[in-house]
Amino acid sequence: MRRPLSVAFVGLLGLALLTVASFFVTSPAAAATVVAPTTTCANGVDNSGGLGLICRVTVVNTITPSGGSATVTVKECHGAAGDPTAACSVVTTALGTQLNKVNQCNGSINGGGGTLRCSVKITNNFVGMSPGVSAATVNQCVGSGNPGALTSGCDPFPANTISATVTQCNGSANGGTLVGLTCTVTGTQASTNRVTVNQCNGSANGGGSLVICSADMSNNIIAAPPTPTAPPTPTAAPPTPTAAPPTPTAAPPTPTAAPPTPTAAPPTPTAPAATPTAPAPTPTAPIATPTAPLATPTAPLATPIAPKATPTAPATAAPRHTPTTLPPTSSDPGTGQPGSGIAPIFLAGLIFLGTLVLMLRRREDDRLLG
Repeated sequence: MRRPLSVAFVGLLGLALLTVASFFVTSPAAAATVVAPTTTCANGVDNSGGLGLICRVTVVNTITPSGGSATVTVKECHGAAGDPTAACSVVTTALGTQLNKVNQCNGSINGGGGTLRCSVKITNNFVGMSPGVSAATVNQCVGSGNPGALTSGCDPFPANTISATVTQCNGSANGGTLVGLTCTVTGTQASTNRVTVNQCNGSANGGGSLVICSADMSNNIIAAPPTPTAPPTPTAAPPTPTAAPPTPTAAPPTPTAAPPTPTAAPPTPTAPAATPTAPAPTPTAPIATPTAPLATPTAPLATPIAPKATPTAPATAAPRHTPTTLPPTSSDPGTGQPGSGIAPIFLAGLIFLGTLVLMLRRREDDRLLG
């Protein structure tokens, strides 16, 4: 009876000592985060038994043909294995360059009963670039989960790619009485500007440990935004005229007279041409005028005709035509001598003249009647 009692007593004493020791365990390690192109979180810390560690890193890379930038957020927590979030810090940092690597949770939580929870989420935004993408290469859970090679929670497995994009959970969780080993990798990697992850290696090798580590990667192709064309900025304001432009003192000379209008063309020849036609009838009127005077002499000519009949009767009686009947004073016009026989010649001339006039009159009458 004493021996079983002594064994029970030793067991109770050991449990009491373990409980007391848990109150004097070293306090959690201070945050060990460094955000940089190679970001680190909690490497080589919390290796006493019964402690818990959490590191969660979120990365957004913006990658352009001329460079890149990154926004990195790290949450780091330390505490007891049953309360790992007792002391947490969150840091967000903007980097002027691309983040290339995450290195965390390596060589940590190697005391018995420890818990290790670490994750990385990486998003690469390629702006104006089109790199090829493929499934992320993995090297994980190599030499882990012993005894018994308890690697059923590793996906993919086996995964032993050399120089892989993700290397995790190798040489870890080997303390026996393993609570759990879960390591996963999802997503793709780009053919250029690759980001690598190295985490949870050589950690949680105390008995009764828990390991949960993951990595997720995505790559997005984004068209480059159009480059705005800035309006040209004038280097100097246009010169302001100090004075108004000179006002012309006088208007330009206005032509006093319009150039000769073609309408006042030289006189049309047709009007003068008609003028000569009017005078043409004028000569015809005077031509008729002489015909009237011709009739005038005809009236007096009738007077000599009567004397002409008179000599016809005495022609039968010669004694009545004697020179004695002539005035004694008559003289010859040519000689001036009286009684030279001029009277018969004068009379014959009168008769001839009367006959001529009579003939002309009749001729004129015949012309007028015809």
